[in-house]
Amino acid sequence: MIRHLLATLVPRFHAGAGLAWLILFCAGCSAPQAVPQLEISAPAYQDMPRRPGKDAVLLFLPVSSHTEQARQSLSDELSESFDVITRPVSTASVVAELEREMALIKPRCVVLMGNAASNLYLRYQKQHQGAFVPAVVLMTSFFEEQYPLFRNTTGIAYEIPGITTFVNLRSFVYQPVQRVGVLYRPLFSNYVQKQARLAAVEQVQLVTVEISQSPGPREIRRGLDKLIREERVDAIWVLNDNVLLKPELIAKGWLKTLHKNPIAVVVGVGSLVDTRLHFGSFALLPDHSALGVQAATLVFRLEEEGWNASRVPLELPLSVQSVVDLSWTRQHLNFREDALDRIDRIVE
Repeated sequence: MIRHLLATLVPRFHAGAGLAWLILFCAGCSAPQAVPQLEISAPAYQDMPRRPGKDAVLLFLPVSSHTEQARQSLSDELSESFDVITRPVSTASVVAELEREMALIKPRCVVLMGNAASNLYLRYQKQHQGAFVPAVVLMTSFFEEQYPLFRNTTGIAYEIPGITTFVNLRSFVYQPVQRVGVLYRPLFSNYVQKQARLAAVEQVQLVTVEISQSPGPREIRRGLDKLIREERVDAIWVLNDNVLLKPELIAKGWLKTLHKNPIAVVVGVGSLVDTRLHFGSFALLPDHSALGVQAATLVFRLEEEGWNASRVPLELPLSVQSVVDLSWTRQHLNFREDALDRIDRIVE
């Protein structure tokens, strides 16, 4: 199926395999979105038998390479103290399936990885009253904004603050990074304003263009033209907004303009930095294995606080990874060769 898709789409896109790659990317462009259609009743994991006297930590996650990295490190950290039970979910999973697993396992704590898991658990909470076992959320897009909707829940934000990304970009290229442009939908207005205030502390001006809630490719192109040609920004920052990263919008909107106007593009998804696509030139994203360790630490802190998540505040990722499209960056962005040792993954 995938090979057929590649063969069909490759001839249609200027960047060779770019559009075919794009379709595959957008099926799982970020860790939270890599969710195959699996039923929760058919788990893909072989859990160890329950041990007498051990509380259970019940983990719900979409199956992907990214969530597996986090799951493995979390399980390694917790397995001596807890029975770690894993159940895959997908966007097709329903609340009744989660209810069944909660009643069967009776977990002391729930860990939710990715949008599919956290959205399912939020629906579960809305349908029930009373006390909830504590939950830890990670690898969910813009969880910091959704956090107030959950009860007895803590977690780790997935997005790296923009200023952290901009400062890192400065260290990789000689050219100035003083004005950074961003397209955003009204839903993300508060988030963008907060990031603008943080950026100003490091003398970075975030130049913003608000677009509609459901933009088309033409609106994306107009917004980018305004930022690049009128505002003359030094870089473009792409939010982890799944609506803005739809295949059609990337192919017919973002890339139509960016390929004509070489400029630093910073993204929060590693797979968007790809030599076949030349979309993101630089990415800064959480280290997924480290996220698992950090989430395990939150579980232990919850235990210390009597399983009261209100006493365990939301955290930012403690460990990040940088990804650079090296050949493109060398060609267009005056790359600092002395920065090579500080880059975690090079794409050439």
